[in-house]
Amino acid sequence: MLITRMRHAGVALCLLALAPAVLSAQQGTLTMGIRQDATVPVPYVGPATAGNALVTDQLFLRLTGLGTSGSTVGDDVMVPELARRWFRQDSLTVDFEIDPRARWHDGTPVTARDVVFGWESLRKPVLGVTQAPFALIRSVEALDQRTVRFRFHRRSSEQVYVAGFLVQPLPAHLLAAIPADSLTTSEYARAPIGNGPYRFVRREPGQFVELRADSSFFLGKPGIARLIFRLVPTSDAQVNLILSGELDVMTDAPASALPQLSRSTTHRILHSPGSFITYLLFNSRSPADTGTPHPILSDARVREALTLALDRNRIASTSFGPGAETPRSLRSQAWYWLGGGKDAGRADRDRAMRLLREAGWRDTDGDGILDRNGKQLALTVIYPVQSPLFAGIGVQVEQMWRAIGVAVQLEPIDGPVWLQQRRAGRFDVDIAGAEQDPSPSSLSQSWSCASAAEAGSSNVGRWCDPECDRLRDAAPASADPVVGFRVALERMAEWAPMVPIAPTNRVVVHRRYDNVTVRTSRAWTALWRWQIRPGAALPRDR
Repeated sequence: MLITRMRHAGVALCLLALAPAVLSAQQGTLTMGIRQDATVPVPYVGPATAGNALVTDQLFLRLTGLGTSGSTVGDDVMVPELARRWFRQDSLTVDFEIDPRARWHDGTPVTARDVVFGWESLRKPVLGVTQAPFALIRSVEALDQRTVRFRFHRRSSEQVYVAGFLVQPLPAHLLAAIPADSLTTSEYARAPIGNGPYRFVRREPGQFVELRADSSFFLGKPGIARLIFRLVPTSDAQVNLILSGELDVMTDAPASALPQLSRSTTHRILHSPGSFITYLLFNSRSPADTGTPHPILSDARVREALTLALDRNRIASTSFGPGAETPRSLRSQAWYWLGGGKDAGRADRDRAMRLLREAGWRDTDGDGILDRNGKQLALTVIYPVQSPLFAGIGVQVEQMWRAIGVAVQLEPIDGPVWLQQRRAGRFDVDIAGAEQDPSPSSLSQSWSCASAAEAGSSNVGRWCDPECDRLRDAAPASADPVVGFRVALERMAEWAPMVPIAPTNRVVVHRRYDNVTVRTSRAWTALWRWQIRPGAALPRDR
């Protein structure tokens, strides 16, 4: 039985048919500021940093891409990339047919063997790839040069997403002879050969990475001839380079710079839903003994009270600028699974105080701080000292919690030490951020009983709710997966292991670009469709 794209297929195929005509005027340069160097921009091989991911998305395609809805549920929601169509053989088997036009940048066809090689590579322990997202896959097999078969352990509405989007092909003809433990230091890692819209040109360590458009790219000629990813670690420095005209694109512009940037005649600000979310994490375990519950935060009434005491809409607006919305759970408003909205972030101080009284907290000595059994309601909030964003959020949190009788000590810590301290569970509340995968299933990596018990996992708050795990794991195979995920996320929101603040994705873009698209997940995978507006080219574009 053939199940290929359905309603999204028509949109995708129309775009492919029009691409050569729309993007024929290839010219110009785009210079984007990045905060982390793209040291090894190769799927699974390089460190999982934002810099590597951004450049990798220009060099390498997936079998399928995400559709406009952002959904990962169903065989029809994904759109073609390397695979031009896919067939479902049965409830546990899906075959992908690779587009015969797809080529590696050395001219070698992309084959089913490359998909199998990518699958085998990501499973090698030496590369350190987190295996949880791929647990659904049982095997990957090349049926012939252009057809690859995925078999799965169980029924799931996310099979096409997991196979087509998460498993990326690697060039077997170039890498098969290189030992896995030598890949990161290989010549290939220093000059990757991909199959995407842009080719690798050079990298100046600590300075920039340069890419050039692949004029023979099978989905259509890219609109911008050259991409420069310039390493500029701080937001303030990026703002200055935007205003001086040295950068064309900046991500996550700070709220403090928005008034100045909005007056620019050369750049514009785009408020785009993003996959990054900022949140306050409650430690469910005692910092002094992670084998015991937290003496204050293990009480759900206290967690709910602390959440209700925060005017999260005000924090979002102050921290991220006008228009920022507060999500209702760990998922940002970019995702349709649960949605967001400003009503979600309203403070209710009276209810917060009632909940704390129910939990036994009262100001018995009149000092303005609640106490119980002779101990104050006192919490330490940690965050990396290098983040002015987190520092600003911390000050607002301290003021709002102090208003309901909570003593808060803000503890800015040097980044590497902060990472060590949170991994060891030595904190009460942590201000953190996370890049979210498209599927709520991925929450199991950081928000599940299994991850709470796993040494070194990203579940540093040790939160565990077996019922939430059951609901989330059952959702993909349920009669209505969307409803199933929403129920699981509502359960998580009720338990309140964290307080979401807002996603951050304020993008500054030079006005000379047309066809500008910033996607909610893997934001820059549509960069090859951008182009310079006729007559707007700068001297450096020619």
